[in-house]
Amino acid sequence: MLELGVAQAQSNFTKLLTKSVLIVDKKTHHKKAVMLPYAEYKKLLLSNKQDLNFGSFSQYKGILDDDFQTDDEKYKVIVK
Repeated sequence: MLELGVAQAQSNFTKLLTKSVLIVDKKTHHKKAVMLPYAEYKKLLLSNKQDLNFGSFSQYKGILDDDFQTDDEKYKVIVK
């Protein structure tokens, strides 16, 4: 994967659309973004797609649970 600074990525944007690119802030060395060609993105999605009725996510409980209660007034106004 090609690694570029933010300024380099901005100036070469149209040339980068066909490449996998990691954009890094050169001063702080923080990873800022990843660009993937659509075909690679689609392949990645299809290979990692799973049925949400199975696996650990299907056991999730919390704010989505019907029995969830809170005294947060802002939450109550939003959710009703």
